[in-house]
Amino acid sequence: MKTITKIALSIFTITVGAMIFTTGIPQANSLSNGAPAGKTGSPADGATCNSAGCHTGATVPFTAGLISSTVPVTGYVPGATYTITGTIIRPGHTKFGFEISPQNSVGTKLGSIAITSSQTQIVGLKYITHTSSGTSGSGSKSWSFNWIAPAAGTGVVTFYGAFNATNSNSIPSGDSIFTSTLTVAENLSTGLGALSEISKNITTYPNPVTDELHITNALNSLGEIQLSIIDINGRLVKRVANATVNSTIDVSDLARGNYMLKIDTEKGAVIKKIIKN
Repeated sequence: MKTITKIALSIFTITVGAMIFTTGIPQANSLSNGAPAGKTGSPADGATCNSAGCHTGATVPFTAGLISSTVPVTGYVPGATYTITGTIIRPGHTKFGFEISPQNSVGTKLGSIAITSSQTQIVGLKYITHTSSGTSGSGSKSWSFNWIAPAAGTGVVTFYGAFNATNSNSIPSGDSIFTSTLTVAENLSTGLGALSEISKNITTYPNPVTDELHITNALNSLGEIQLSIIDINGRLVKRVANATVNSTIDVSDLARGNYMLKIDTEKGAVIKKIIKN
């Protein structure tokens, strides 16, 4: 009888332990490793981590000014790189999280985001969020990343962001979710017509490409240019400085997938999408 009782107690202990480790703690740990994609509160995302049930706590209204950038008041130049910063201030808090995405009203990603710190990561291709090493702060927390402006003619871009100030209780309850936006315009004085004409006359082939990517320009009037290949996570994987209008890039060492070829000219940047076989 004692043996049966001991077995029953052991099973009960194991069951309760399993319940503990599969209800509260894993969720808290997974969120400390970054927010799931699609929780910025944008018109397309709809949900934030609060409304989606990831965290529960006080409902905080929209808060202006949590997202800033180095984009000048005159607007972004197509193809240029800018720094975007998200900042949350909550005295007495020591753990924070965030998610930001540059989108239009239907959720299309505008431009490219690039990681500049081990405290951030890209999820779902168009969202940047914190990592486990990027949650600690003392009353406030900031995260920065690079944004490569989209092609000419894109127009207004809005950065949608959700920020979490946690109470560090290792469970979803008691946290505060803030939302904010930053809207930047395109600088139309940079020669939109000229860039469009350059883009139309630049050819990249073959595309899809296996070994060598050729770039030719029918205008032959660009002088020196810089060629950059960027992956879907915004990381620079190849760069050719002081190139000419007719150049060849060896891409045989790149993994299969989609890339962006950025062509910097004296009149601005042109973006071409390429596929590596």
